[in-house]
Amino acid sequence: MPSVDLRFMQVSLTPEEGNHLPGVQLYEAFRRMELLTMIPSVPEEFRCMVRIEYTEPNSLQNTYETMEVVRILEDDGTVALAEVLLSGPLPKLFQSLEHAWWVSPTVLNNEGFTFTIRGTKDALVNIRNRLPALLGRGFSMKLGAQSVYNPEFIELLPARQRTVLDKAIELGYYDRPRGCTQRMIADALNIKQATVSEHLQSAESTIIHAFANEP
Repeated sequence: MPSVDLRFMQVSLTPEEGNHLPGVQLYEAFRRMELLTMIPSVPEEFRCMVRIEYTEPNSLQNTYETMEVVRILEDDGTVALAEVLLSGPLPKLFQSLEHAWWVSPTVLNNEGFTFTIRGTKDALVNIRNRLPALLGRGFSMKLGAQSVYNPEFIELLPARQRTVLDKAIELGYYDRPRGCTQRMIADALNIKQATVSEHLQSAESTIIHAFANEP
């Protein structure tokens, strides 16, 4: 059976570029919000699990134009794990589309808002064409095919494996022809070549199995 042609798109905008959006409230209320996963719900809802870092004790109880805190699963006084409903212009755009999903990394902090979308080529083209009317022209966008550098799969790796894999990609180890050797990666990271080989083999195995087992 042929595989579905999935792509990813990452969009970033600064607080200044997004100050016309109602979600600007969230910049002011929280230090950081990170989408962990989408939660299946009825079509008219955009429900997800988020990790929230905050400083004001009442931040999670306040009312926001674009977000409703449905329930708090954990809260240590500065960091909370919460189920939320999002209702701003961006979530509404995605409610109207099929075959596209928000994935990690999707993060809002004092540097701005970055959201990563995974979906079919046609769905991402549709989104790309509709975003300027919604966000203006001040945002940046990256488009790409599904690859080992897909942020969703990089997250599966331990930190040290990610470091070695990132350096290998940066130096061109996966280019054709190869732009570097394992020895060059080892020298750049000041570690043994055997360690580079071990980390790359483990990372590649993890990513391959993630693709193979993906629904």
